[in-house]
Amino acid sequence: MESIFFISDAHLGAHSDKLEHTKICRLISFLKSIEQQADYLYIVGDLYDFWFEYRRAIPKVNLRLLGTLAHLVDQGTKIRYLTGNHDLWHESYLVEQTGVELFHEALEIEHNALKLFVAHGDGLTPGQRKLRLTKRILKNRTNIFLYKLIHPDIGIPLAGFFSHRSKKKGLNKYVAEFRTFARDKLADGFDAVILGHTHQPAIEQVGEGFYINLGDWVSSFTYLELAGQEFSLKSWKG
Repeated sequence: MESIFFISDAHLGAHSDKLEHTKICRLISFLKSIEQQADYLYIVGDLYDFWFEYRRAIPKVNLRLLGTLAHLVDQGTKIRYLTGNHDLWHESYLVEQTGVELFHEALEIEHNALKLFVAHGDGLTPGQRKLRLTKRILKNRTNIFLYKLIHPDIGIPLAGFFSHRSKKKGLNKYVAEFRTFARDKLADGFDAVILGHTHQPAIEQVGEGFYINLGDWVSSFTYLELAGQEFSLKSWKG
């Protein structure tokens, strides 16, 4: 049986220096703790609050975290990174520098004879029409090319400003929609639906399956562990 871990929504770079230090230290501590046991780690979106790759520049990042991810891959853990609505411009940098696998869409996967649906959650439900339109605009290759014409010293802070503003609107309104979405997916034969995005950790049994929200690494510091066929949603205190 494989040992699988899931995290989401750290939004690195979005908060005060004190909170950023806490987030980084806890993340690195967590990653080191699973080094000898994790067959897979899923990062389910919004690890960074903003990420945009210019041809020769990226946002300032915590090199200790990237180094820890690379080390985890070197030790045999497969890391699968699903982009979220705040870090959907990932291209080749993380793949080349750390060895993670990058995905821009939801995954339908199987582990330990369980069929799992895994997605960040942005744009999945009927109430997110505006977000789906925004994503199409932001992921348009022409728009990305044009944005890269802006100097990084202007483009990165500008995008970070709008990213910060978008979080102030809150995400609680999607919680009920996510439960409905999960019920429908479970009825289609999945054993678990695993999402992020709302920052509200939840693990709920629906019939024979589970709806799970991964919470965040801003206030909850939650992660999901799949050991055998048992799901455990925990908060990391290290």
